[in-house]
Amino acid sequence: MEASSEQIVAAKKLWDQSTADHTKQGYWGAPTSHVNFCEQDYQITYYIAEFINTTTSLAYIAYGIHGLRRQKRRDVSLFSTTNLAYWALIGVGIFSSLYHTTLKYQTQMSDEMSMYGAMGSCLLQVFTFKEPPSIQRRNVAIILGVIIPFIIYHCLTDEFILHVILFFTLSITVSRRTRHIIKSEIKDEEQKKKLRFLIKIASFFGFGSFGIWIIDNLCCPLLTSGKKAVGYPWSILLEFHGWWHIGTAISSYSFMALIEFLTNPEEGKTKALGFAWPAKVVLQDLLPAGAAKPNGHVEPIMNGKGDRKSN
Repeated sequence: MEASSEQIVAAKKLWDQSTADHTKQGYWGAPTSHVNFCEQDYQITYYIAEFINTTTSLAYIAYGIHGLRRQKRRDVSLFSTTNLAYWALIGVGIFSSLYHTTLKYQTQMSDEMSMYGAMGSCLLQVFTFKEPPSIQRRNVAIILGVIIPFIIYHCLTDEFILHVILFFTLSITVSRRTRHIIKSEIKDEEQKKKLRFLIKIASFFGFGSFGIWIIDNLCCPLLTSGKKAVGYPWSILLEFHGWWHIGTAISSYSFMALIEFLTNPEEGKTKALGFAWPAKVVLQDLLPAGAAKPNGHVEPIMNGKGDRKSN
């Protein structure tokens, strides 16, 4: 049974919030993206289609750069495996900014695909950690075997619902695997509790942002009326897709910082320093003082009795 034209239009409008007074012609011409969020186009500047959505995308870049700078201060190579996730997060910010600046189909695809780059980097870290080479190869093949075919399918069809479902599922997978690593690697119960609390913080921002994202899509007419009622600059607070960017940047960085902390245990107490908020709140004082190792690092105390882990 074929969908009626009314059903097709209704489905399209769920993801395209443009209206006659919503879309203005700007520097980049008419939008060609299949997704257009609730912020009115070219309202603030002729050169940026969605100004708030573009500027809030910089949160991903800021967190990614902080991660790279922290590693540089610790003499870690800029292009090390550890930094892969932070480079991916910067990529999300760059491509998201390009998409919301131009509202072109090509930049929409680059934005959505960059999300899988960041997610894939986290999946690779947590599913290869302390696994034998054969299991590492198997897990890498599975991860790439899921993500790459979907990227091709999504670019050809722009099927948005499956994109949302898959990304949400992969996010939960990263969270569950991170919990598993905490359970298996951390012996001290107080440390476990603090690390799980960081997962709760990251999940709160992630799920909360997803809820805001849904409201932005389903309640755009109401939000637009509210923006007109309060006027600029207070209307910025009702640009919910911008809050999605900020919230998911916080959530993504928190998971990346936690995964780095868990999967680099040989680096001792120095690995807990220099993270950004909110990971900093949990990690900076997490490990008690330990014995200095020959390489100058500090070995953490891994159980509640104060016994140091042997070298």
